[in-house]
Amino acid sequence: MLFQSKEEYKQVFEEYYNPLCNFAYKYVNNSDTAEDVVQEVFVQMWQKREKIKLTSGIKSYLFQSTRNKAIELIRRNKLQAAYVDEEIQKAETTYELEDESENYLLKEQLFKSIRQLPPKCQKIFVLSKMNGLTYGEIAEELDLSVKTVENQIGRGLKLLREKLTKMRSDNENT
Repeated sequence: MLFQSKEEYKQVFEEYYNPLCNFAYKYVNNSDTAEDVVQEVFVQMWQKREKIKLTSGIKSYLFQSTRNKAIELIRRNKLQAAYVDEEIQKAETTYELEDESENYLLKEQLFKSIRQLPPKCQKIFVLSKMNGLTYGEIAEELDLSVKTVENQIGRGLKLLREKLTKMRSDNENT
């Protein structure tokens, strides 16, 4: 077990919290986000304290975990931004929305298409694109490999593109 008592955990927290926040800031360039990253590291460390096996000391573990969590956050934000930008660009170039009601109809078509995905693919897709979890977090939660998660996301995007393209052509023909 990593900590023998809450006092020991508190002592580690007090010793490393500020240095870790400064370290995380180097990656995320935002004080609040850096604090969020460090808090998440400490929360996960407490939750998994019985499973963690330290090979090179608490300091190394904390700084490596903070670095990984910051990079994970950066990747997640970039992926989400890229996905949103791609979808916006497609919507702007493909559709001319007449009014707000068309937008709601389009969203409903998207959600309907998501509901038609195979169950495993749908679950992974929703966790990633709707809940904002990283591939690593999804893999851990569902006890899958990261590669399986990546494949399922790719499969989901391909199926959604096909379904939405078919819906678009059906709508244009009516």
